[in-house]
Amino acid sequence: MCRSTTLITECAQSHISECIGERIGIAAFNELKGLSQNCCPDRNAPTCSIRDSIINNQRCFSADSLVTLSNGKQKSIAHLQSGEALLAYNHKTKQITSTHLITMLDFQPHQFAIFKQVTTSTGRQLSLTSSHLLPTDEHDYVMAKNLDIGMNIYVMNDDGVMVRETISNLTDVVKQGYMAPLTEEGTLIVNNVVVSCYATINSHYGAHIILAPMRWWYSLFGMSSNEMTGIHWFPKMLYEAANTLIPSIIQK
Repeated sequence: MCRSTTLITECAQSHISECIGERIGIAAFNELKGLSQNCCPDRNAPTCSIRDSIINNQRCFSADSLVTLSNGKQKSIAHLQSGEALLAYNHKTKQITSTHLITMLDFQPHQFAIFKQVTTSTGRQLSLTSSHLLPTDEHDYVMAKNLDIGMNIYVMNDDGVMVRETISNLTDVVKQGYMAPLTEEGTLIVNNVVVSCYATINSHYGAHIILAPMRWWYSLFGMSSNEMTGIHWFPKMLYEAANTLIPSIIQK
């Protein structure tokens, strides 16, 4: 990563954005390759973080979800704009913090998808796709498909304080539209539930490292417009590179 950072700096000095983009892509791909080779010699092992493709099942949150802004108000996930200040979860301090929306990793307002609908003991509900991650009190970040009734997840109560609530029901529902916001913190608050921005890779921290070059890109060139439909070019590029060069980590 240090070598890649040096190369990025050299590119920036010559103001060649295409070169920066190439180096950032290489850095991200090298992180992915390193995780595959060093952490997952056997991709089918239960401890392997990379068990599915990067983008095949991205999807994430249903289009009817509400995201909490830094001022405490809620806004439709479908109407978020890059650069907006949102509330998020800092896994180091275990506290609610403020962050900014970078872009949408995936934006599909018209496509249908199957969601895991999570209901808590107080009646809060969240619909997210099965490979999406969210923090729990005992098992760290867990994919939605691995949640069980009785597990505790983190929510933000009416006083803006993060508390634990118990999952009381899990069911599959079909809804139209899904969005995958990416924030600087890598987390956000959706329907008052603390969630990760990441899916498919079974490690919040691994995904955050892999997408670090994407955050560098936007720190250099600013936030992008949300006027797009489909999967963002960056994770798509990573998937295509991995599928070509190290297809063993891609689950078809």
